[in-house]
Amino acid sequence: NMADPVLGPNRALRQALNCAFDSGAWVRFFNNRAVVCDGPVPPGTAGRLEEPFPHGFDLGRARALLREAGYPDGIDPKTGRRLELTLDLGRTSQDIRESTELMVSFMARVGIALRPQYHNWPTFLKRVSGRQSQMFRIGWVGDYPDAENFLQLFYSKNVSPGPNRTNFVSPAFDALYEAACAASGEEERNAHWRQAQALVREECPWIFLHFQKAYSLCHARVLNYVPSDFPYGSEKYLRAAGE
Repeated sequence: NMADPVLGPNRALRQALNCAFDSGAWVRFFNNRAVVCDGPVPPGTAGRLEEPFPHGFDLGRARALLREAGYPDGIDPKTGRRLELTLDLGRTSQDIRESTELMVSFMARVGIALRPQYHNWPTFLKRVSGRQSQMFRIGWVGDYPDAENFLQLFYSKNVSPGPNRTNFVSPAFDALYEAACAASGEEERNAHWRQAQALVREECPWIFLHFQKAYSLCHARVLNYVPSDFPYGSEKYLRAAGE
């Protein structure tokens, strides 16, 4: 939550959280049914920035960034104890609890105490929409394969209770977002999208967790099936062999 007084003004702290996140261990936890996340726009999407994420897993850099952020070895100078951050969750299932414990262990490596708070889904959404959460874990399912569908989550006019749940506000980002939406050609549009992603990656309003892999099974009798992340309406093309 960028409106939080601890996380919002401290970019180095947000970058440190990303550097402390062990993306390789996270993907292994999900039995490789996920892809390392390197920014807000997933692979295969028009306008995606393909450059390496500058704040990927690196414990040494995480500790250096914590010092820069004012929390050497994860110690909060105001209390003399470990910096404590609260993470809100909207489900209590076993996979959520186990993966959250893993994330807690990642942050403990650099001295940060991550405290999970579990809620039912309506209570969780109320807290997030009301800007009561310090940190929270939530996903996004793309509606169409364009960078805009993901970058709208950082546009200032979409802050809570809109889809910009982190309440990220950046005039520079807004200018790029609006220029992309107004662009007359694909090349110009995608150039703006890539600049916008570079800005978000540097500001780190999110800890980038993973892109989830999708699996599907199709019987040999089913014809005209084409795997897609956006299969809406494709059912009308399906038919069974022999019909």
